[in-house]
Amino acid sequence: MLRFCFGASGSGKSTGLIKEIIDKSLTDVGTDFLLIVPDQFTMQTQKDVVRMHPSHAIMNIDVLSFGRLSHRVFEETSKSSFSVLDDVGKSLVLRRVADILGDRLKVIGKNMHKPGYIDEVKSTISEFMQYGISDDALATLENESGKKAALNSKIKDLRLLYSEFLRYIQGKFITTEETLDILCKAIPNSSLLKDSVIVFDGFTGFTPIQYRVIKELMRVSKEVCVSLTIGPEEDPYAPSFEEQELFMLTKKTVLDLEKAEYLLLKETSVIAAGGPDFEAWRNIRNAEMSGKAGGDIFIKDKEVKRLEGNPPLAFLEQNLFRFNSRKYTDKQDSIQLFEAQTLEEEVRQTMIKIRSLVTGKGYAYRDIAVVCGNLGSYANLIKRAAAKFDIPVYIDQNTGLMLNPFIEYITSAINIVISGYRYEDVFHYMRSGMTDFSKEDTDLLENYVRALGIKGRSAWEDRFMRRMPARFSQRSQSEDTETKELELVEKLEGMRASISAQLKPLFDAKEGTAVEITDALLKMIEENACSEKLLRYKEKFEKLGDIAKAKEYDQVYGKVIDILMQISALIGEDKLDIKEYKDILSVGFGDIEVGTIPQDVDRVIVGDIERTRLREIKALLFMGVNDGSIPSSTGGGGILSDMDRQFLLELDTGVELAPTPRQQMYIQRLYLYMNLTKPTDKLYLSFSELDNDGKSVRPAYLISKIMSLYEGMEIDRPEDAPFEEQTSCIGDSLGNLAELMREFSLGILDDRKKTELSTLYEVVKNKNVESESNKDSGMEKMSGGFVQKLTEAAFKHYEDRPLAKNIALALYGANLENSVSRLEKFASCCYAHFLRYGLGLSEREEFDFDSSDLGKVFHEVLEKYTGEIIRQNISWKDLSKEESDKILNQALTECIDAYGETILLSNARNEYMAERIKRILTRTVDTLKYQISKGNFEPAHVEMDFREAGKIEEINIALTEDEKHNIIESMNLHGRIDRIDLCEDSDHVYVKVIDFKSGGKKLSLASLYYGLQLQLVLYMNVAKAVASKKSGGKEVVPAAILYYHVEDPMVKGSADLQPDVINQEIIKELKTTGLVNENREIINMLDSSINGASDVIPVGFTKSGDITAASSTVTNEDYSAISGFVDKKIREFGKNILNGDIKVNPYEMNNRDACKYCSYKGICGFDDKIPGYSKRELDLDDKDAMERIRNES
Repeated sequence: MLRFCFGASGSGKSTGLIKEIIDKSLTDVGTDFLLIVPDQFTMQTQKDVVRMHPSHAIMNIDVLSFGRLSHRVFEETSKSSFSVLDDVGKSLVLRRVADILGDRLKVIGKNMHKPGYIDEVKSTISEFMQYGISDDALATLENESGKKAALNSKIKDLRLLYSEFLRYIQGKFITTEETLDILCKAIPNSSLLKDSVIVFDGFTGFTPIQYRVIKELMRVSKEVCVSLTIGPEEDPYAPSFEEQELFMLTKKTVLDLEKAEYLLLKETSVIAAGGPDFEAWRNIRNAEMSGKAGGDIFIKDKEVKRLEGNPPLAFLEQNLFRFNSRKYTDKQDSIQLFEAQTLEEEVRQTMIKIRSLVTGKGYAYRDIAVVCGNLGSYANLIKRAAAKFDIPVYIDQNTGLMLNPFIEYITSAINIVISGYRYEDVFHYMRSGMTDFSKEDTDLLENYVRALGIKGRSAWEDRFMRRMPARFSQRSQSEDTETKELELVEKLEGMRASISAQLKPLFDAKEGTAVEITDALLKMIEENACSEKLLRYKEKFEKLGDIAKAKEYDQVYGKVIDILMQISALIGEDKLDIKEYKDILSVGFGDIEVGTIPQDVDRVIVGDIERTRLREIKALLFMGVNDGSIPSSTGGGGILSDMDRQFLLELDTGVELAPTPRQQMYIQRLYLYMNLTKPTDKLYLSFSELDNDGKSVRPAYLISKIMSLYEGMEIDRPEDAPFEEQTSCIGDSLGNLAELMREFSLGILDDRKKTELSTLYEVVKNKNVESESNKDSGMEKMSGGFVQKLTEAAFKHYEDRPLAKNIALALYGANLENSVSRLEKFASCCYAHFLRYGLGLSEREEFDFDSSDLGKVFHEVLEKYTGEIIRQNISWKDLSKEESDKILNQALTECIDAYGETILLSNARNEYMAERIKRILTRTVDTLKYQISKGNFEPAHVEMDFREAGKIEEINIALTEDEKHNIIESMNLHGRIDRIDLCEDSDHVYVKVIDFKSGGKKLSLASLYYGLQLQLVLYMNVAKAVASKKSGGKEVVPAAILYYHVEDPMVKGSADLQPDVINQEIIKELKTTGLVNENREIINMLDSSINGASDVIPVGFTKSGDITAASSTVTNEDYSAISGFVDKKIREFGKNILNGDIKVNPYEMNNRDACKYCSYKGICGFDDKIPGYSKRELDLDDKDAMERIRNES
């Protein structure tokens, strides 16, 4: 017998039926009573039955879902031997079948590899099974859809794929949908179900296969009762109904269940042949069952039990989505609407309201529930906000595991095999959290691999023997450096060998069968002790109280192994390459989900409007009531589009599919009605103005619908909320306090906000006192210290705090080893110098060729070139073009072959760079020859190391001495001078210093004054000292300090310019820059043929013979002042370094900014909004700088 229990939401249907079952079970102890509810509702229903039962125990009452009912019956009837293909297995099979069918799938086939597409296909196949759609039914749809070519092609593909899918699993697996078909066949053999009483509660409708199960249950049971939601004013037996009716789904469910009962009665001959047709029988049945005891139950109370005593909410239940609804005119506060600008603010306001209900109204957390229009957009925001507000929540949502370390470990290992040891895959594998490599060792190996450019399987499977290139390593001069480097390489080689051994089985199986690849993975997983590592993770999360994470790590191993075994079973000995295997495995991993159950009794349930089942709540907070979420945007996607489904529906083929998006929209109204009528006290609805992408979104139609029901209802905004409510949670108060304090420190608070700041400061202080005495939450315990930190941060003032002397000496040593480039870095910013040379922080080196490498190659080639000319005792002026090219080519070949482990030949870009280097250097030596030929100087030294100068005071500097002039602290400068040219007469040795630059550079006296350009002058001081030792008593005179730009420049001109004219223009472009002694004889020695402006030095003459204003010249006296000033500046910097000067003091000068390209700008904390931080604005010009140098030298 079929019975119904009808009533509005909250009318007491579930409670009444449970009470009826309990009463009957106490008097009819020989009968089994089955209460069947949706899966997610079983635990709560069991609790309700136990709570209401006089014995507080379940005796002959079972609470089941459809799935658990199948399991019970299969166990009883010995039908549990078959293997069930779950969603993961279904995805694997569909992917494999699609690969087998290949081009036969005209539409679906080309999309099967797109992310998420397989889920759409699987959903459609599952729909076919749930709705009992046979091949004949699909053939009907295929024939009828011929007018729409695209739809027709999709149905053909789906029919073929569905047919092959069923054939592939036949005899090996059944799907979860097919379990209900098997259940139908097993029901007649079940003693559990025979003469039982079965109640269905909590359902809004059923699928066709579920209707068949209910029909079979009616066949063997005493009674089947179904509870359904419908308003008291509605007729549940209505013979016809419109899809837009609120309770359309209930009326359709009644009709379909009665059809099932009618067919059963005919099959069992209760209705004889020639008896009443369905409509006539239905009228008789409904008349009888609605008017007798033990028949259909109607709860027709005007005001539902749940909402007794709350007229506003009772009014909502009676009028929402009804025709001819009335208007509520009394004042009310049971229903409130509020909007926020962003989702984050909406969640924050929701947490404030929850905290207010708990602390102000005395609610327990379990009395409150949150539902979201789009739970996916809100879940993570809610987790973070709930932790901040210290509110226990349970989010009713299954979580995916694609980012679990175990899955990342397997995926990255397979990726290594596919890519042949691609760099990203190797270190993803090492950092997956499942290997035994420490973070420090992994970093060491990564630096090594990147610096040496180790790529590809052959490189990774070959022994590591090379040391880090000298250009990358910061090698010291200690005796054991080489030993340590060899030990490091040996350690890294051990890591390489371990990785290679771990992956070898997978490499060996990469072109094998599914079974062979699976076995290789299982071997790798076992040898790596993955199950033990996951167990340790689980125990760690349990100790931290993160039960959800603990459950994830508890379940992931079994789920992954199940997928691997399913691949073996489903694909077996079929050959497939490792890429195909990975694609199939990724589909399986994407389907893994872990569901959790609430761990705390007292917690706020967070869910969505369809999946989540709520009972016994006082307050409901409904977030995300925005257009697109309410109603949800279910349309547009899927294999069958909205238009496809509507078209098929209008064909009226008799083939029932899942509801169209339009139908689903109306069905959602029933879910909305059921959710909005759950709370007994308070209902809050909220929406945001912007979505996650910052785009404007509108409130859902539900907002205006509810506003139309209540006179004077307004939408609240966060700023309208009482200030006291905003401070109900210490976590939120701290954030507000931080913002107000910062505004106060900047002097931008108005009087109202100053009052709020004062109040909030006291609130947080008082909270801290309470937490000390009550031992409250962790967030509140930290508030006292946090307030102090907030105050310090808000009123932060940067103060220079030098290193203690002993720390500075420990970092640098009393004998400071330094270079001019380091000193210039110190002048640029003391703190950047400290980070680079004190702490040794540097950017990771790459196996690549950049501008700094280009400069090194230029220097090395020019050193070899010039050194060979000097070795052969050839004068530059006498050097022929052929001899020059031969020497240059030899130097270039040696350098490129040896440089950076053949980095210049590692790729096409770098090979082009090698050609460019040759072109530039050919131009350079030709130009240098020309420049030397114009004067009397000859190169005497190339790449001269400072150490060749010996112990000279210019580079061996005493910084501090005791009373007896014993040196306590000193500084030794290291460096190499690119080229020193000499010219002698009877009384003098003239010195010219040239520094080669791969980038254009000019000497600025202003930069020199600030210590940013000390190099050339220091080089000249060293060169003079070296020349003095060999001068034989002659006076050593500085002639010029010059930069030469190593380049092959482009020049402007017409296309018909002659080569010699072009060459002359290029020579002018490559003229040196720097400072020249203004002595006419010296200038003539540098360029003996100046006519107007020199084309080799920065000097020119007017027509009257005077030096032009544009020339860069200085007197002997001024140069001596510059030289002395640089010596003084170097000594000053050395002292400051050893005195611990680490000021954050970057400079700005013209268009240059020390912070612009600084590698440490993310570390230093420089913020010009914080008092005390400022950049040094260096604004002297060269003229003023020279005047100061004269005065200070």
